[in-house]
Amino acid sequence: MSRSPMLSRDRMSSGETTSSRETLSSHDRTDPSIRPARAADLDGVLELLSNASLPRDGVRDSFGEGWVIAADGDRVIGVVGIELHGEDGLLRSAAIDVAWRGRGIGQALTRDRIGWARGRGLRALYLLTETAPAWFTRFGFEAIDRADVPEPIRSSSEFSSVCPEAAVVMRLVLERELRDVVRERYGAAAKRAAGGDQASCCGPSCCGGASSSTSDPITSDLYDSTQTTGLPETALLASLGCGNPTALAELRAGEVVLDLGSGGGIDVLLSARRVGPTGHAYGLDMTDEMLALARENQRRAGAHNVEFLKGQIEDVPLPDASVDVIISNCVINLSADKARVLREAFRVLRPGGRFAVSDIVVRGAMPAAIRASMEAWTGCIAGALEENEYRELLASAGFEAIDIEPTRVYTAEHARALLEGTSIDARLADQVDGRFMSAFVRATKPVA
Repeated sequence: MSRSPMLSRDRMSSGETTSSRETLSSHDRTDPSIRPARAADLDGVLELLSNASLPRDGVRDSFGEGWVIAADGDRVIGVVGIELHGEDGLLRSAAIDVAWRGRGIGQALTRDRIGWARGRGLRALYLLTETAPAWFTRFGFEAIDRADVPEPIRSSSEFSSVCPEAAVVMRLVLERELRDVVRERYGAAAKRAAGGDQASCCGPSCCGGASSSTSDPITSDLYDSTQTTGLPETALLASLGCGNPTALAELRAGEVVLDLGSGGGIDVLLSARRVGPTGHAYGLDMTDEMLALARENQRRAGAHNVEFLKGQIEDVPLPDASVDVIISNCVINLSADKARVLREAFRVLRPGGRFAVSDIVVRGAMPAAIRASMEAWTGCIAGALEENEYRELLASAGFEAIDIEPTRVYTAEHARALLEGTSIDARLADQVDGRFMSAFVRATKPVA
């Protein structure tokens, strides 16, 4: 019987080869790079699939744009591919060298391909797995009947000849991009703030406000009055963060700062004060309503060393090595392609530059219902990275001196408050007790 192209963690830990055992000790202290596959990688991918006892049928024909690898130098140590079939994609050939398993590389590669598929405008992703359906639910995949699979996917070699009938068919719907949902929610939040109401992306969530009540589980006491004196009230009302990166980033006079997902501009305006007239603070946001509000707040604050840019955090409209410090406040978790966000952050930082963001981070597994919910994702929960995966993605982007410092760990009671008003069963809160936290994430771009 043919094996499934997808391996569970149990399957990944079996079938160790002599060559992989020999490489374990020499690689257990290094970090691989994650990058789009190149033609020269094909032989390495085929060898990796053979070592993992995975089918190679159709790989040579589909290898290219839809594939991503993890590499240790020139050696392929991980791969995930997407075959394109009209408006849909088939996720296949997920394999990690046995010496590199247990580091979250498979998660990073899979998330990278999901982000790529969203950016490509695919309608849905499909996959077949014999042993790992539970593993794929963390990315939002759901089991479906084979009859619900589009004909072009069913006609692929994976479905028609390689995988057994016992394999589980799974689908991740991508029709409505997460980016569009986030833009819609945050545009509405900007309008509320401009009208004098406390902004919130979906009720009591990590996207609360700087002036929220002390009973708020995420946002209470983020900014004290000594920091916010002189700022427009609408900047405080539009604050949708889970931390105060400007207080933790140790900004210095004359530095150039970039805030990823700057919203109403509170962190940009605070940063501009800290870097002084010889420094500069950029804010980057994709939402027209937030940009209009931020620019009005800049005018009211009389901040001349500030510029708000329209764009996406996956594609920063600034040149290479142009920024000293990158900050962000509960925004990176909203991106469907976090690996690309971190690569862009690395690109625009100068050598020695600092990555200093507040974000929601997960410790351990998250219930599939939360992972799959776009509603919870725009509330900062479902899209949060697991702590070790965050470290691995930062290292893969090139960062060093990586540190994740919890600033607040949330209980089941906090989780129930966050899920209130969403479509998710609040009883799931007990399953996330202590598993997600606000954290300050630090890293540095090497000097050379």
